[in-house]
Amino acid sequence: MSFEKRKIKVKTDIVLREEEEGAFLFNPDTGRICYLNILGTKIWKSCNQVTTLERIVDKISLDFTDISREQIVEDCMKFLQDLGNLGFLAGETEEKGML
Repeated sequence: MSFEKRKIKVKTDIVLREEEEGAFLFNPDTGRICYLNILGTKIWKSCNQVTTLERIVDKISLDFTDISREQIVEDCMKFLQDLGNLGFLAGETEEKGML
């Protein structure tokens, strides 16, 4: 299955702490902390319910009209891949062991 078709959801026990210029994620299972910039924070919040890459890109495209959709897709895929590798995402992606 391609990445674009996978369902994406954050782990329920991840703690989000918003700051003025972004946010921090804390995974209590691993002790990992991850800093998110403003765009990363918007992507993370888009994942609060089970969603898809397409839905996330649609939301982000509304706020960042000066960036091409292709660039947003590429950036979102990289960001979500990193979050998945760090253990911050759940759902189908976690069960398959990859994102």
